[in-house]
This record gives sequence, C-alpha cells and structure tokens, in this order.
Amino acid sequence: MLGTVSVSSKNGYQNTINEIERRFVFIGKTAEAALQNTVTHLNARSDIDALFKGKGKATDTLYSTLVAAQLNGKTNWSASFVGLTSDGNWTSALMLANTLLSYEAVVLIDPMMSKAAIEAVSAEMASIESKQARYMFAMTCIAPVTTKQSWSEYESAAIGIITGINAPRIMCIPTLFGNDIGVLAGRLCDRSVTIADSPMRVKTGALLGLGPSALDKNSQPFPETLLAVLDTNRFSVPQTYPGEQGWYWADGNTLDIETGDFKVIEYLRIVLKACRNVYKIALPTIADRALNSSPQSIARNKALYMKPLLQMATPVKINNASFPGEIEPPKESAVEINWVTDKKTEIYISIRPIGCQKDINIGVGIDLSKAEQGEN
Repeated sequence: MLGTVSVSSKNGYQNTINEIERRFVFIGKTAEAALQNTVTHLNARSDIDALFKGKGKATDTLYSTLVAAQLNGKTNWSASFVGLTSDGNWTSALMLANTLLSYEAVVLIDPMMSKAAIEAVSAEMASIESKQARYMFAMTCIAPVTTKQSWSEYESAAIGIITGINAPRIMCIPTLFGNDIGVLAGRLCDRSVTIADSPMRVKTGALLGLGPSALDKNSQPFPETLLAVLDTNRFSVPQTYPGEQGWYWADGNTLDIETGDFKVIEYLRIVLKACRNVYKIALPTIADRALNSSPQSIARNKALYMKPLLQMATPVKINNASFPGEIEPPKESAVEINWVTDKKTEIYISIRPIGCQKDINIGVGIDLSKAEQGEN
C-alpha cells in the first residue's frame, strides 16, 4: 500500500447572514412612465425630485410617500420602489422586486378599499414565506376622508374595513395627513434605534415632513378623539402630547387578534429576524448525521441555534446612546431539540422581548413631615 494524503476544504457555514432589516420595498401607482414596472433603488442621498420629473409630481402619492420615508429614515436609509401603471398589479411588482433583493417589509401605497383587499395581502405574505422562505410584513393604508364624508362617517367606514381580520403580518395606517404611511415606514428604518424599539419612542424625535391635515366635508380637521378610536381598533396612528410641540407616533399596531403575540410591530420584527437566522442555520444540517439524538449532538446543535439569539441579545451603542439587546439573553431552555422519528426533528425556539414603558402614571405629593416636627 502506498501512503497518500488528501486535503480538501470544508465549508462549516459559520458566517452570519446578510442583514435585510430596515430595507423596505415601496409599491404604488405613478404617472412617471420611466418608473413603472421596474425596480429603482434609493438611499439617503438619492434625489427623488430628479426621478419624478412630471408635472403631476405634487399629486403623486408614490413621490410624497418616498420623500417622507427618506426624511424620517435619516442617515443610511435605503429602500427600493416599483412604480405601477393605473391598472398595475402589486403582487407582480413584489415578485419582481424579490428576484433582485430581500426585504424586511413591503409598503403598499395605494389604499386598501375593502376587507378582501387586506386579506389578500395577508395571504400573499403567507405565500411568500412558504414558497420563498421570505419572512416579511406588509404596511397598508386606507384612503383619506372624502369631500362627501364627515369624520364620524370616515371613522365608521375605516373600522368596517378591518373588522374581523386576523392578520398579524399586516399594519394598516389611516391617511390623515396624506403621507402617513411614508412617515411611519421611514421611522421604522431609522438606524438611530433598533428594530426592537417601538415607533412610539419619543427620544427618536418628532415626525418629519408630515403633510397637512385632511379636511372632511364640513372643512373640519379631524378631532383628536378620532386617533384614540382608530388606535383601539388596531390602526397605527400618529399622536401628540399635551404641552409638547410636534407630532409623534403611537403604537405600531398590527392586525393581530386580541390574544395574539404580535399586536405591536416591534415584537413581530424580532421574531421574523430570528426566523431568517435559524432558517439559514437549519439548511446545512439536512441529512447531516452530526445532528443526531445523542446528548452530545443535541447539546452542540442547541449551541448552534443559540448563536443568533445571543447576537440579538447583545447590547449596542448608537450615537453614544446605549440600547439593550433586541431580546433578553436566552436561557438554556430557549432552544429545545426533540426527535420525533429517526428522520424528523422538531426544534423549538423562544425569545423574550424587553419591555418598555408606554403608559406612565406619576403621582406628586407634598411631604410635610419636617414641618409637623418643627424641623428647619
């Protein structure tokens, strides 16, 4: 027998996956023929005015939405958009965009006119996940008040559109200022905070570039009480604080049901991020006997799936401000591997969000104890 030496490279698939968080794709109708049925990429330095050259720019909702998103996304914002013709189909546009890049969310600029339209968006998110392993959420909006509606009539019509819908991957934003959905989409992409932070966070700053308030058939702006009603009914709305200048955002509500885990967008985003990470980890382990039912193998693979959770739990510093991790540090029980048969495993992963105060009650009293005791 002759001695031989064989050397080959082995791919351990140990690298981290590319980040797609904060990258959104906007889809909406536009009169700009050059922007229709094509994917256009943007960043914080893009000249959106130069892209929309037509005379109808002032009334182009896609244009105003992108400007608002860029403004509120701030430094290092990036996005893509697909313009539609008057009879264009947003699902085809999303399919086109997904062939080029992966996105955290799709922003549908044209209003949802019915419950069926929103349910179709929810179904498409589920289809994209099952067919393409894309873990996305969608931002939708409803039409602004018309010249034939009072605000009470608008309120009833808006609530009627989403009543009975169970769609945790969908946000629905009422159009009260014209560019509301763009403002929120930009705020969710602001890199001065993490994806685990609520758009309600006041320190993120006031909303930028919010359009003029819509007027109803009586030429009246919406009453402040409308915001509370819409928020209670799962719409995501802006808000003000008494005595404070500027507009801020309220909870990033989704259309999840009352008992759902994903009623606010910050909870949904961290779970979808974890899904993307563990999917990429699971792929190389298919038919790999290194993952077996022995205690040593289970322990080793639990550590493998724990890695992205530990990364998400790492505190970060952004603009000299310290932020906790996106999730709480995972415990040993955060990953469980169960062998169902000799060919099938079930892996359960749980993550714990870090809570934050959204309802603050402060009582201020007076202490007269020293005066009662005659102390100076």
